[in-house]
Amino acid sequence: MVIVFGGSFNPPTQAHRNIILKLLSIYPDSQVLVLPVGNDYHKKELVDIKHRIHMLKLLTRDINKVMISDLEASDQFRGTLVSLDELSKTYQDLHFVIGTDNLIGIRKWINGDLLLKKYPFIVMNRKSGMTQKEAETLFKDVPHHFEFVEFDEAISATEARQNPNDRYKILTKEVIDYINQNHLYKESIHV
Repeated sequence: MVIVFGGSFNPPTQAHRNIILKLLSIYPDSQVLVLPVGNDYHKKELVDIKHRIHMLKLLTRDINKVMISDLEASDQFRGTLVSLDELSKTYQDLHFVIGTDNLIGIRKWINGDLLLKKYPFIVMNRKSGMTQKEAETLFKDVPHHFEFVEFDEAISATEARQNPNDRYKILTKEVIDYINQNHLYKESIHV
């Protein structure tokens, strides 16, 4: 199984690392393919994908079975379904990771219903998130496959961007050093 973990990773946090580790512990025969969104994905304060890919490599360099994809680096953003379809030409048995917060709005995504039908989802669920029963009810009219994984870690990349003094709690030292060396996210913090 190849688990596709998409996101902006702006910047990649300890929580992203812990999600990868949790996935590999639950699915030990799998690989995690980390898929950062491209530069034309319209999100506030999104730094260049080359920086985000480099930070992801720093974050995961000591974890086996992790691949970082640059698939969306050169293309215009066409949606997750297009990216997964492209990846399926190279990898078999793709599963897509999503948090319950994003699952709620997936029908607003480009081809969200088709994405639900075509690929199995691993749903990272916080205690305050929806239950699997609630998700099954919400999507009862669309064929889908959900596997819920409990993950109750509230670390936010937004906090890391907006609160430089809290970065040492949220990011690894290597990522903080990279941010400082490349003058990303406006302010630097030293640890």
